[in-house]
Amino acid sequence: MKHKIERQAAKQQEKKGKAPYAENRKARFDVAVQESYEAGLSLTGPEVKQIRAGRAVLNGAYVKYLLQGAIRRPFLVGLHIPEVAEPDRSRLLLLSRKELAELTTLQEAKGATVVPLDIHTTRGWVKVRIGVGKGRKGADKRALLRERDLTREAQQQIGGRR
Repeated sequence: MKHKIERQAAKQQEKKGKAPYAENRKARFDVAVQESYEAGLSLTGPEVKQIRAGRAVLNGAYVKYLLQGAIRRPFLVGLHIPEVAEPDRSRLLLLSRKELAELTTLQEAKGATVVPLDIHTTRGWVKVRIGVGKGRKGADKRALLRERDLTREAQQQIGGRR
């Protein structure tokens, strides 16, 4: 009975739009994301359990095409899930053929990179949101920080007058 109640509570939280289990905030800063896709992940049971407990680490993860048999497929490399048999193994990304074709054409563009942005669930399935974009140079990063500071100060000025 206890497990049934826990499952119902988990489903209710999921419907409310719970925050992602893991986020790659550094990727949003390092890469100017132009498009994003939602992909499934090929996981084992204990890996899903650890992700839902919020123990996955996306920092430094990236998408790489590896050969699986004679076919090139996208894998998520660098995702660390502790307390499982292989914590740093490459995990297959599950995409439709159409999404896969779009992703390869975007990635083949000059300077384009594919990075994971967050891990979340959709109707009970663990998904990863991947972004395609161009890497930012140091000057672009400084300009972005400057712009954020200016908007933050403007918001504080507006909030202070009320």
